Amino acid sequence: MYQPGDYVYPADLPRRWLCRVAHAEEARTADGAFQILTLEPLEGPWRSAPEPQFVVRFDADVLPALASDLDSALGVAGTA
Repeated sequence: MYQPGDYVYPADLPRRWLCRVAHAEEARTADGAFQILTLEPLEGPWRSAPEPQFVVRFDADVLPALASDLDSALGVAGTA
């Protein structure tokens, strides 16, 4: 389960654009539980928009970002 503040990549885009989970809503159907994620892009074409842009994906349609990905994308030293 993803939580607000988690870093992910939408899996359906032609390249990896780092996003932060802004909101995670849980839902359930007869087939099982899932999440609807509102993502805040930290990279990519959305960053140049004049107002904040968000991307919405199901939890199955994102990949978690690894600590090493965050180090290089965010310029963070010492992230574990």
